[in-house]
Amino acid sequence: MCPRELTPEVLFEDQHLIVLAKPAGLLSQGESTGDMNVVDWLRERFGRPYVGLVHRLDRNTSGAMVVAKRTKAANRLTEALKKGELERTYLAWLVGKLAQPVRWSHRLEKNEATNVVRVVRSGGKEAALTVKPVGQGQWEGLALTLAEFSLETGRSHQIRVQAAHEGLPLLGDTKYGMRQGQAGLAFGRPALHSHRISFPHPMSGELMSYEAPLPADMSSIV
Repeated sequence: MCPRELTPEVLFEDQHLIVLAKPAGLLSQGESTGDMNVVDWLRERFGRPYVGLVHRLDRNTSGAMVVAKRTKAANRLTEALKKGELERTYLAWLVGKLAQPVRWSHRLEKNEATNVVRVVRSGGKEAALTVKPVGQGQWEGLALTLAEFSLETGRSHQIRVQAAHEGLPLLGDTKYGMRQGQAGLAFGRPALHSHRISFPHPMSGELMSYEAPLPADMSSIV
């Protein structure tokens, strides 16, 4: 049983899939800590062990996820993800000013032992996204930009690493970009939210699109 603050909100559900708004702090799947996670919560909800996790959100990233209930739906949604038909749009508070839309393309390399990703000149994997400013704000004296990210690739920590490399780290991101003593560290997590998810229904082919509203910690920034 999830505590109330970690209980996902159901945005849509049918016999083939479920779309959730995951709160920050909830794992997508189980790990060595044994902490509550989306997969275990859904097993309890479904009353059976199978949960088709199509994609993941980091523990401290909030927002929309789609999860399959059956293997056929999981296989088709996974194929849609590979083809770029499962589209994800994120919102993030960036430290600094982004004046106009831009496309970022880098090569990223992940250290599996430390779970740290870095931009490299050669090797690694291509990572590309587009980002556009949609609002401005302040946090403890820091000038912020609310930016919308559309992913072309789905690399681990992609938005956080690319934003930091471009000199616009995410508010609260202690792993990438923010330095000791900066006011933004007090935010408590990387200010990243999976805002919108769109995909063809695995059975009917109908285009499905759902939005998860900004959580209170991100929406309270003015």
